[in-house]
Amino acid sequence: MRECTCPMKSEVAGRIRRYRHVFLDAEGTLYVPRNKRSRWEFWADPSPDAAVEFFELDHGVVEALGKLRKQVDTLVVVSRNSDRILGALFEKFGIGHWFDRVMLNGNKGHQIRRYLSEHGLRKEDAIMIGDMPELDLFPVQKAGVDAILVDREYNRWASAERIRGVRELPDWLKIADLAEEPLPCRGRNATLDDFVVGSEPRATKSLKAIAGA
Repeated sequence: MRECTCPMKSEVAGRIRRYRHVFLDAEGTLYVPRNKRSRWEFWADPSPDAAVEFFELDHGVVEALGKLRKQVDTLVVVSRNSDRILGALFEKFGIGHWFDRVMLNGNKGHQIRRYLSEHGLRKEDAIMIGDMPELDLFPVQKAGVDAILVDREYNRWASAERIRGVRELPDWLKIADLAEEPLPCRGRNATLDDFVVGSEPRATKSLKAIAGA
């Protein structure tokens, strides 16, 4: 069995990160309809003024964005919404300054892959978070980028890793980081106890706790 290798001090001091580039959907992820109304009520007659009255930020989004900005290198919104509506909402919510870029329309998988390529970033270091499997999950995974869902009643038919809201994303990313850390160096061969708590791997058990499984 291979012995674990102790990382250098400089590596210990620097935090190991699984995901460095985070892409977020907007509607249904960052903001949601007030009073659990159907979003289709809004889309029957959409406008920037109507959007400001119809939508509200999901719980804990502002605090989460502040934490994410310190955790990751890239924070981008990828939305199918219009520039006028999204601009009105971001101005109302005061969250536009958190993002490096806002990308609108088109296939989200293609958009993310192109953004990463243009900036010399690895797709293995990127992840997408959204609420619509057909728009936020499948096209992104097809492009070779990881994706998870914000858990909503209307997307529970899809098999995917989930969080209950963007408010949980900073902790979810920290747990993903733990899975990348080297084994503790104890001057001996690694044992199963280094990987497992109870009957489940540490990272898997923690991820389930965050997802409320």
